[in-house]
Amino acid sequence: MERTFVDSLLAAPVGAALLAGLEADERPDRVPFEAPPDSDRVAVATAVDRVAGLRLEELLALAVWDAHWMVGPWIGDGPSNAALAYRYAAPRRPIAAVLADHFAEDLHRALDPRAQQWWSSDRPTTGGVTRPTFTSEHGVYGNGEFTFDGLWTATDPAPELTESLVGAWELFPAPIHRWRMPVRAGARVWEVHRPGDWVRLVRAYPSVASRPHGGWELPGPNQHEDDLVELLATPGQHATRTRIGGHVLPDWPAVAADWDGVHLSWAGFLTAEGYVSDLDAGAVTMLRYWFSERTLWLNDVFDDPQPLSG
Repeated sequence: MERTFVDSLLAAPVGAALLAGLEADERPDRVPFEAPPDSDRVAVATAVDRVAGLRLEELLALAVWDAHWMVGPWIGDGPSNAALAYRYAAPRRPIAAVLADHFAEDLHRALDPRAQQWWSSDRPTTGGVTRPTFTSEHGVYGNGEFTFDGLWTATDPAPELTESLVGAWELFPAPIHRWRMPVRAGARVWEVHRPGDWVRLVRAYPSVASRPHGGWELPGPNQHEDDLVELLATPGQHATRTRIGGHVLPDWPAVAADWDGVHLSWAGFLTAEGYVSDLDAGAVTMLRYWFSERTLWLNDVFDDPQPLSG
């Protein structure tokens, strides 16, 4: 049975981190980039009131920030923060409940083909603006978390998200180039709103990794296995596994034969990014390094790009 959205938030590393960050913002003992060492009822109640008054753009900016700086794979304290976020997730259920009440519909929106933006930056190593190829889909990051042969778009990010998205997407150096990418009618899009949607994609188009890839889960590149002791001892955590029977990811050329793009909704980002899903025979899969609501396009289904100012 699929979890409710509230339960999915509590079970996910990004969801748990966002709840921890929302409580921490109401506490005088807040330490930047760290999950609180406990949970305080008064702070939770205050956070409930605050979330009820937030605009969607403010919530999303906080989510991207906490996912990156609190439990991201690049952060040294990520495992300990994830352990604390999970340990005190249950007392923060009221925050998750009001978040779901106010924002669930927006967070679960399917792809809007009229509102896609492609952001890119000038990279001296590539001689200019990075462009997609849509050739083979075989050029993948790591074990295949995504393909370099595709193109990333996001759905009309609000100005409040610019700073956090530029950091999360590693769009350096400036300036940032933004283009409207009109999607043609009839584009075939696989929607990911929960970890189960990613699991179904992987099971339909499986590719089993043939080599290790350090950093696809916690511990990330700047973390160590010794940092996982507390997290591994935390019941219900889905942020790491130390023993697996196989790492399974999408076979991107096979996906591209049937689907033009894979869309991760904001709800999918909150519940599936960094979430270890257990498959058969001890194998696992995880959606990783997408960092926000985003669509990975595998085929050229675009009309003429339109440059955006600012």
